[in-house]
Amino acid sequence: MVLMLKCSIVRGGGMRMKTNRKSDCSIIVQAFQKVIGACPMYFLFICIIDLLLGLTLALNTLALDNFFSLVGQYVAGKTVLSGVLSSLILLILCILANPVLNGLSTVFCLDYERKVIGKLEKMFNDKCAMQQTASFEETSFLDGINKAQKGVKNSVSLITGIVDATLIYIPYFLIIGVYLYSLKPNLIIIIFLFSIPIMFSQMFKSKLYASLEDKAAPLRRECEHYGECIIGKEKFKETRLLGAYNFFIKRYKNRLQTLNNVTMKTQVKSIRIELLFKIPVVLGHVITLLLLVRYLLDGSISVGNFGAVLASTAMIMNMLEQMICYIIGNSMKQIGTVDNYLKFMNIKESVGKQTNYEKAPAIELKDVSFSYPESKKDVISKVSIKFHSEEVIAIVGENGAGKSTLVKLISGIYLPNKGSVYFNGEDTRGLDPKTLMSNISSVFQDFQRYKMTLQDNIIISDTSTTLINQCAQNSLKEADLNVNSKVFPQGMNTMLSRDFDGVDLSGGLWQRVAIARGFYKKHNMILLDEPTAAIDPVEESKLYMKFIEFSRGKTSFIVTHRLALTKMADKIVVMDKGKVVQIGTHKELISINGKYQELYNSQSKWYVEN
Repeated sequence: MVLMLKCSIVRGGGMRMKTNRKSDCSIIVQAFQKVIGACPMYFLFICIIDLLLGLTLALNTLALDNFFSLVGQYVAGKTVLSGVLSSLILLILCILANPVLNGLSTVFCLDYERKVIGKLEKMFNDKCAMQQTASFEETSFLDGINKAQKGVKNSVSLITGIVDATLIYIPYFLIIGVYLYSLKPNLIIIIFLFSIPIMFSQMFKSKLYASLEDKAAPLRRECEHYGECIIGKEKFKETRLLGAYNFFIKRYKNRLQTLNNVTMKTQVKSIRIELLFKIPVVLGHVITLLLLVRYLLDGSISVGNFGAVLASTAMIMNMLEQMICYIIGNSMKQIGTVDNYLKFMNIKESVGKQTNYEKAPAIELKDVSFSYPESKKDVISKVSIKFHSEEVIAIVGENGAGKSTLVKLISGIYLPNKGSVYFNGEDTRGLDPKTLMSNISSVFQDFQRYKMTLQDNIIISDTSTTLINQCAQNSLKEADLNVNSKVFPQGMNTMLSRDFDGVDLSGGLWQRVAIARGFYKKHNMILLDEPTAAIDPVEESKLYMKFIEFSRGKTSFIVTHRLALTKMADKIVVMDKGKVVQIGTHKELISINGKYQELYNSQSKWYVEN
């Protein structure tokens, strides 16, 4: 008799992370806490269904034994027909309960997994948001994120698999074990003894797949990058125009081949181990059959016992193999990625003193040096400078001088390797990053183009304001962006992406949207890092005039390569090769033979000649 087993047993199936691996038990305990804690009552409901499923599977064998025995007694005239019919009804109910409970378990488990994965992904994203920004410049950290992302879903799959093993398979084997032991102790010993080697095979496979993930993560990231270069909307135009398709597809195939080779080697080793340890399972089948025939012939067991055990032997072996190979086996494969996820979630977060600056901050840098992770070269070297509250500061210099990095240090986005940055006399290392940046706004040259409506693009920093539409309109006016029906057919509700039946904006209009977004956020300090590169010089000058006007009462920083605009700044900082080489006003610096005068004259020469 073939019974329907659970068909979806396996479902879905700076700052560095520590590389030493915890014990499997420790990993499972931590994963249990996170998965159960996400939806505890739903988890309890799933457990009840799984337990009932395990019990009905075992009752099938007992009901079958009872039915065969009563049929034999009825044929011998030792019992009445009603007893046989009652046992038949019980057997039918047990058989029908199996697919019903199996279906309920599958449906509810899939729904449970979706909900828990959503909550774990939110926790993962929150954790990412609490990390130091400089860590995202580190290759090992990015590899860690890639590996941890895979572990989010596998954490849920691991725990649901263990729950299946505990509540479906273990109750089944306990009941069947007692039943077989009551018939002949040898039967249970032989069946379970020959399953032990399979358990050892899964332990070996666990180590194989944990090692595989360490090798596969960086290769997987490279493949994703080259794939984005080939078909990504932001990159495919340049790829086609430069004729770089063949270059990227060659790189993509090379990395993919390497990834496939690494994966294949691990899978081949895994299959060899599994085949080697499956030999005892086959022997177990043969020996069990021979013993049953012997016990039947010598009268040790009845025909009913023989029929029930014989019909259930294949199922028992199948259940054992499922639990060990699929439940435990897949758990061993997943446990490496789950460990990566837990390691990432246990990384120390950037925390500090809660602070809230009501007024524009005064900022001081004392002997500040900074280098990016995995780089020995300082991009900022021994910088000491003071900025007064409500000052407008322009930061200028050649490409690679360190202007953008300095601004990120000033704002607390990066923390210095040496020296200190002080906000109103408090070291940024000791301040909570979230509250530190709560009153800082910014517009960077590499601003984001969100595939959302115009209004959503503006208000992302604060959706709780009661006058959202009015505040967004004011920000657009400050950014000198006219919302006309020709460019924005649905006004503020115009979708800014052709991917969602919207419109696509020019680079200049996108920059104005980004500037409006920066103006919208409540702030007493603002950073503009080359925010007008796609806007023509005349419009840029007007925009900077507006910026100066709206920056009154705020500490403001402007990073620009157009020195003609620096005349409006209260203070100009000139950078060269990571160092501050000059500080002063335009009038002071233009009269001194130095870097500022050199840069200014080289630019004015081109304007005069043109």
